Amino acid sequence: MFSPAIIGDSSFFYAQNQKTMKRLIHLTILLGMSFARVYSQENAAPSQHLTYSFPNDAVLQMQKMQIVQSAYASYFEVNSFTNGYAGLQQTPDSSHGSSHILISSLWDPNTAGGIYSTLRYAAPNTYTGRFGGEGDGWQSINPYNWTLNTWYNLVERSWKSGGQLYIATFINNLSTNAWFHTVTISIPDPGRYLGSGNDAFLENWDGTNPAWDGRYIRKAYFKDCWVLNTSGGWDKSTSRYFSANANDSARNGIYNNAFNAGYDNTLNAYFMQHGGNTTPSSAFNGGRTLTLPAQSNQGAAPSLTTGSVSSVTASYVGGKTYVNWNIDGTKSPQLAATVQVLNSAGSVVLSFTDTMPQRRSDTLTGSLSSGSYTAKVFFTDVFSQNSNSVTATFTVGPSYTYWYTLRNAFSNKYLSVKNSSTANLANIVQYAALNNAGEWRLKNVNNATVLINRNSGKVIDLPGSNQNLGTDPIQYTENDNTNQQWNLVSVGGGKYLIQSNLSNHYVLDDSASSTVDGTNIILYSANGSSGSVNQQWVMQVVDSTVGASVAPVVVRDEAAELAGSRGQALSIYPNPVRGILHISLPGVSEGRTMVEVFTLAGARVYQTTADRKNFDIDVSSFARGAYLVKAGALTGKFVKE
Repeated sequence: MFSPAIIGDSSFFYAQNQKTMKRLIHLTILLGMSFARVYSQENAAPSQHLTYSFPNDAVLQMQKMQIVQSAYASYFEVNSFTNGYAGLQQTPDSSHGSSHILISSLWDPNTAGGIYSTLRYAAPNTYTGRFGGEGDGWQSINPYNWTLNTWYNLVERSWKSGGQLYIATFINNLSTNAWFHTVTISIPDPGRYLGSGNDAFLENWDGTNPAWDGRYIRKAYFKDCWVLNTSGGWDKSTSRYFSANANDSARNGIYNNAFNAGYDNTLNAYFMQHGGNTTPSSAFNGGRTLTLPAQSNQGAAPSLTTGSVSSVTASYVGGKTYVNWNIDGTKSPQLAATVQVLNSAGSVVLSFTDTMPQRRSDTLTGSLSSGSYTAKVFFTDVFSQNSNSVTATFTVGPSYTYWYTLRNAFSNKYLSVKNSSTANLANIVQYAALNNAGEWRLKNVNNATVLINRNSGKVIDLPGSNQNLGTDPIQYTENDNTNQQWNLVSVGGGKYLIQSNLSNHYVLDDSASSTVDGTNIILYSANGSSGSVNQQWVMQVVDSTVGASVAPVVVRDEAAELAGSRGQALSIYPNPVRGILHISLPGVSEGRTMVEVFTLAGARVYQTTADRKNFDIDVSSFARGAYLVKAGALTGKFVKE
């Protein structure tokens, strides 16, 4: 019994090369209908096969098809391979976006034994799901919206990795040359690739409804069936035959003999047809099978385009090189891409290759020294041809270490280490005078911040992970444990709560709102979401001209700069920002200026070269928090909401 509004499945068996293969066919049923299949009441057009034999196992299988007549409840299978099949359907159910769909599916090798097929990739508009019934596995449905009288080339490309056989399905519209990769599914390595045969299939899957039963003629042409063997050579079929299913007379009803097939010399193509007033040609001699001739003018190898990289971009941030590329969608699709980073001498310093047809970006991890670099991308296409290579240059600037002061909003005194001590267990206090013991570097650890003192190299620590009210923070050797992790919580106006990452999330507090030098800073609960003024800290960047001495430190107040009080500051708006950040470079002449964006921990997250005074940056993908902008000698700060 078919349930309403579902996609069901049927299967059939056929013999090929002395082995039996099972194939599951998608059946797509109109929403809201429920009926029992009673074969004696059916009038389905006969199911039929165009079967090819090849001399070798194949890593790639392809065949072209043109559908010239169709109706609902039609399946035009193009390729059949190890555990799977792919083709085009016309279905009365358009819930996936079209009634003219592209399908590709792969059975589990042994569902009961826990050996499954695995979905590896699906195009954004490709529906995927598990199917069951007379076979279990992964199915895919894409609203490809194929059209009559158009030639399509369907390609299955396989490869092995990590004990799995991967099978990717591609389709090429030969009128537009556009390629499309719909799905990749894998199974545990069966000891072969796609096999040494192929089978095209024509089915009218439901003969109970007069709106799409066997009274409608369905016809398609097939040609250029090739396989790429495991040695890298191209094979044509060594034999071909047509068969109309026998023993299906109850299902086929009055259309049991409404089938035909043969070879069209004008198109140099085979055809299959069933339904309506179709009758077998005299070549069948009353039977249901027909041996077919070799295709004329097929040549020794298929005529192919070669894959092409069309563009590449690259950037470097915090020890990682980000490379993105595009390919020409009218040329042969990518199979395995290689990304290389070359230094100014042309030597490859980073490289990565991976077989993943859909991949269009890569992140190569490795620190690069300052200088100019080139990112190069090329790939092997699905036909094992080498593409062109395209490059993009990028510049790695010097690594910046930012040091900050943290000034209490109530006392106007700076977070520091008592008596500029370099010893473990020294208390964290506040002082009015600045030296290196009052400067801090921010290090990101597990999305929290470790505060490293410039003078001692030690970090703010809650001794013994004590988070009781009134606990005195100390400095201690860095271990990056949770008791050394803090969250900088923006409360507006350039002020922050310094919140412990331990479970109580208490904050650093100027005890009793003291204004006395040397007062111990304590851990205390925040007074509301913004804290009280004695719990708020103003973060300032230490001027880059100050060295490592303990001389008085000059600090830059970004809040004042952003307000324009110093004239030669970056103009940044809106601030806070959610999407587009507008930046103006006052006092900078027209030309190329390096613009960089850093987290407060000093990690560069964006880099570009501005060729004008006013430009925009899209920060919508940035994580929430505060950021520094550096443009030449100018700096600014903004908050991403």
